[in-house]
Amino acid sequence: MTVTILLNSAMMPDEGLYILRRVSREFFAELVADAHRRSNLQSYIGYPETAQHIEKISGVPIPVNRAATQLPDQALLAVCKLKYRVSDPTIKGQFRPGDEDYEYFVATYDRNSSRWRIYEDES
Repeated sequence: MTVTILLNSAMMPDEGLYILRRVSREFFAELVADAHRRSNLQSYIGYPETAQHIEKISGVPIPVNRAATQLPDQALLAVCKLKYRVSDPTIKGQFRPGDEDYEYFVATYDRNSSRWRIYEDES
């Protein structure tokens, strides 16, 4: 069973192959709810505001987790991120984004990317 990793940024925390696609809010919410029903959801959402937003749209309780993201050999990444960066980082805890401030992505991750031709350091 592929685990679904919930993230608040489209980042690549480990080596491997990532394929990222934009999805609708409705698709994202159903994906999160389905992974939760299957006890297959791991949250690495680092901000309470983002966790509350995902909970609001999906009906799933989302824990805040500031730990370093750990990916299994294969995973589905569900990304809910702000459309922009907060210009003043000192107000991050005070900033309250609205529902329209988020965008949604789904990515597949495969640690074993040997079947794909990718850049390799020749040194």
